[in-house]
Amino acid sequence: MEKILISTGNGMFGKALATELLKKKIAIRLMVRDKSKCAIKDPLAEIVTGDMDKPETLTPVMDGISGLYLSSPMDPRLAQREIAMINIARDAGVKHLVKVFGAVRHEGDVLDQSHRAVLEIMKASGIPWTMVSPNSVMETSLVSYQPSIQYMHAIYGMSGKGKVGLVALRDIAEISALSLITHGHDEKNYEITGPASLDMAQVAAVFSEVLGKKIDYIDKAEEAFAKMLLKFDKTQTPENLDLNVLCHLRAWKNGKADLVTDTFEQLTGHKPTSLAEFVRDNKTFFSKGMVPYPFAYMMRWFS
Repeated sequence: MEKILISTGNGMFGKALATELLKKKIAIRLMVRDKSKCAIKDPLAEIVTGDMDKPETLTPVMDGISGLYLSSPMDPRLAQREIAMINIARDAGVKHLVKVFGAVRHEGDVLDQSHRAVLEIMKASGIPWTMVSPNSVMETSLVSYQPSIQYMHAIYGMSGKGKVGLVALRDIAEISALSLITHGHDEKNYEITGPASLDMAQVAAVFSEVLGKKIDYIDKAEEAFAKMLLKFDKTQTPENLDLNVLCHLRAWKNGKADLVTDTFEQLTGHKPTSLAEFVRDNKTFFSKGMVPYPFAYMMRWFS
């Protein structure tokens, strides 16, 4: 049986897509570095080991594959990793490639340069391709705020009044699955967003309404914000922080994420997930252990 190969099967996009495809009874092959970390258990899911940094491990995982879903972590090696996957997919005769790109206009930064290098190789490969390009993802953009919401009743950032059309991971997975298992998507770039573009003060207002607690947005200068993040997360390096967080918030601040499309509704026939729906679905997570407001206000002085 031909299968769809999902790169980075333990990653956020990979796991969400695997869940979506398995609901539709589609056979998949999940490529992971460590099988013990893979939570997907299903007779239709084959788990294989492969490492994008070791191209010699990639050829076996392409055998019998009809479609490839290509995503990889934000990393300085993104281009070389994904180009290796595309070249091996081409040699293996893969029939369709769906690549995760993005709708935020990074315009020349390191992340944009990496993706552009991949796109050049992809378009020259001869493999029919589709790009799924989400705006900033609710899960990656908002889940990390749980501690500051819990202890300080606040969301911190550096994007000023810049707006972003935040999109839910489940909506990205739905479009990704559609692109892989139905026809008519060749050479399309599907820019997927939520239903509204909001600045972070408006995001905080949605949290306030859903959680029933006043959540403030506190905007900082980039240097102060970076210093705060490095203080509270000892695993971060300045380089990783820039690639994973700061470059995205710079884009928001400069209006490069202020985009709302009707692509999701046009393709699926229903509305994308709103921010209020996302917060409501995750209300217990965001509201757990919230301290009383006077203590939260005092905690801000230590941030």
